[in-house]
Amino acid sequence: DVYIHALVLDEKGQKMSKSKGNVMDPLDLINEYGADALRFAMSRLAGQGRNIRLSKQVVEGNRNFATKLWNAARFAEMNECGAPGTLDPATVESPVNRWILGELSACVAEVTKGIEDYRFNDGAGAVYKFIWNTFCDWYLELIKPLLGGMDDAAKAETRLVCGYVLDETLKLLHPFMPFITEELWERRATGRAYDQGFLMKQDWPAFTGFHDDAAAKEMNWVIDLVTELRSLRNDLGVPAGAKIPLALVNAGAEIEERAMRHEDVLLRLARLDGIAFTETAPEGAVTAVFGETVAALSIADFVDIAEARKRLDKELGQLEKDITGTEKKLGNADFVARAPEEIVEENRQRLVDWSARREKLQLARKGLEGL
Repeated sequence: DVYIHALVLDEKGQKMSKSKGNVMDPLDLINEYGADALRFAMSRLAGQGRNIRLSKQVVEGNRNFATKLWNAARFAEMNECGAPGTLDPATVESPVNRWILGELSACVAEVTKGIEDYRFNDGAGAVYKFIWNTFCDWYLELIKPLLGGMDDAAKAETRLVCGYVLDETLKLLHPFMPFITEELWERRATGRAYDQGFLMKQDWPAFTGFHDDAAAKEMNWVIDLVTELRSLRNDLGVPAGAKIPLALVNAGAEIEERAMRHEDVLLRLARLDGIAFTETAPEGAVTAVFGETVAALSIADFVDIAEARKRLDKELGQLEKDITGTEKKLGNADFVARAPEEIVEENRQRLVDWSARREKLQLARKGLEGL
């Protein structure tokens, strides 16, 4: 089959030509960033019906992705996460390990469909998101207490699952980044990676359909809480090194048990001094609500409240200007008709992102009113 992708333009949307001096030689990009980085960049950008805007920065970003994967493999090696071969998800007990196996299963389905439907950007985007966000940013952080704990059974299970997920991930990424995945596969010289030869000869990951609703709910709660607390700290200007007391207000037995089960992770990732369970928010605390959980951060001793209000008001004012200007632009029928489709879509996405950011800052600003 022959796949014809869209036109490759420069980062400003201009056609490449020698007279303009904006031609990008693939060999130069490969020499600077690697063949895998260029190949993956093109795969992620090759959406059907949309021109490809290529830049050095885009290729460099995908090289950084390769570096992140390499470091994840090194983490697995240092923690003795071998290559276990087949794995039965039903035998796995830890919520965090059952959660990642469910996420892997969903990723297998999405990448497979993207490739089979010739929507390579969908497949590449799915494996990128899984590796960078789900596996590296969250799973590897969430399992550190298990790998460093005293529960030998939990430690052994986590090593098994981590190794299995990494190997399956290398298979999913191989069509897009064949060189680094083959190198990492060869370096994982324990178990099947050593016995079965080249990665290119392995079977494509099978879709298991595995998903544990309870494990997903629990781990997504942990991730959402850490994300919300990090965002709140950043918005209010809390010093990065400060450890802040957290109170969960009227949490209920299930949430209390969940918080205590993941206390080590929450304290470390959200930079907390401790977790308390109260009926009302403590004095000097700012609250954040996500789902049915009310989290209160006691920031009064760590933040200049007047300065925090001033900073939030300034950013909210700028957001209002940006949102108003973009709404006016999108309300202009002539602009929508004449501008390239990707520019119109880009402005619409900006409006969505800015509106969400405004809502978040408004809640943080409201929380400061009583302090």
